[in-house]
Amino acid sequence: MNPLKKLVPYKVILLRRELLPYWRKITKKNMRHKGIIPILHLHLTDHCNLNCRGCDNFSPLAPAVFTDIDVFEKDCKKMSELTNKNIQEIQLLGGEPLLHPNVLGFMTIARKYFPENKISIVSNGILLRKQTDEFWENCKRNNIHITVTKYPVNFDYKSTELYVKAQGVSFAYYGNTESVEKTMQCIPLDMEGKQDPEDSFLRCSRANRCISLDNGKIYTCSVIPYIKYFNSRFNKNLIVSPDDYMTLDNVKNIDEVLNFVSKPMPFCRYCNIKGTIWDIGYGVSKQDISEWTDTKQLTTTDSL
Repeated sequence: MNPLKKLVPYKVILLRRELLPYWRKITKKNMRHKGIIPILHLHLTDHCNLNCRGCDNFSPLAPAVFTDIDVFEKDCKKMSELTNKNIQEIQLLGGEPLLHPNVLGFMTIARKYFPENKISIVSNGILLRKQTDEFWENCKRNNIHITVTKYPVNFDYKSTELYVKAQGVSFAYYGNTESVEKTMQCIPLDMEGKQDPEDSFLRCSRANRCISLDNGKIYTCSVIPYIKYFNSRFNKNLIVSPDDYMTLDNVKNIDEVLNFVSKPMPFCRYCNIKGTIWDIGYGVSKQDISEWTDTKQLTTTDSL
């Protein structure tokens, strides 16, 4: 982390978070054809060993789901043929990716099809010290970076950081979680889907930035492919239509992908970006629908 970032007061960080959606809307940044995919998300699991309330990947609601490695390889092969290096970073994540019993296989396949791209495992870090020597050798051989989100849980992140670096593997903290305590921000879901899709898309921090590739389909954010767990748990029907994703097998070139992810999706009508609660503190999920729909009911008193 840049040492200067540690000097920035937390209130300033929160203010910046609140102002960025307005800036994105004014500049229409999310609707620009970027020429590259900034971050490509590839889930190895959908479930997690933490249970964070309001998780925007809906991991507390997900059953134990492990990505099929053959499907993963097919997706990587096709995406590699399309992108021709037009990806800044590939993130292997979840859920918690280290829960997958064949994480080494996924790292090897990712590097096989993306030989020159930055590849990171994004983890909560809790399982890192339990990894085998073969895991660390694989990380070094395939130049896999470890990126850890530091949560306010009873876990020694500093010794884990030193341990990873001692294995000769690159280590970094996600965002500013090294020095600023991780809190949760929640974008309430509009159950009636009455939001203006373009307005939501323009304000969104994920749209046209963190592109998800899941089971042969490309999405402009991570909410759409995993809303199925919300729907299943609460017996709801937030609709994901064929217009909300691209089927990878039907894509002819990278421009089709870049054009697609730079426009609002029909599903954007469910995201109340204007109603975002920026700091509800960190706490354990109670699997209550209000964590994703009515965050004003949440307090910062729930903690681990």
